[in-house]
Amino acid sequence: MLLKVICLTAAMLATGIETAYVPSDEGGGDYLVRVEPDLVTNRSPYTFTSDVPADARDVRRVCIYVADRWPAAVERSVIEAAARPRQAIPTAPVAAAVPALPAEPAATDRPWSLLIGTLVALFLSLGGNAYLGMLLGGMRSRYVALVRERLPGGFSQV
Repeated sequence: MLLKVICLTAAMLATGIETAYVPSDEGGGDYLVRVEPDLVTNRSPYTFTSDVPADARDVRRVCIYVADRWPAAVERSVIEAAARPRQAIPTAPVAAAVPALPAEPAATDRPWSLLIGTLVALFLSLGGNAYLGMLLGGMRSRYVALVRERLPGGFSQV
């Protein structure tokens, strides 16, 4: 789940498109889209889309801004809308005539096996590197001892 959020955020930052839904007090709301000017002036061959979120009920107006930043008044309304608690989406009751499906185990989005496998591989790698470091240290000390035995002046000639 976290990886999906990171990829979506990176994609939104890379494209230079920012969206916000600002609900109004009398019902409905405005869906705001900000596009960076570079995307419009470079004649991009790509089609940019923005999906209206499911909890954005009764969108009354779509405002598109071509600018590097939100205008000051719009930015204040976006910050205020973000501070408000979101309302739950009402769901339709399930009809009694529909037979119940057998219960399936809930699939989690947490890839625990992948995380544990990666951690085991990391610790094996660290342990292998520590072993190779100790092996190298032992070989170097034997080499230094042999050099000291063979040379009459010790390290002075090396």
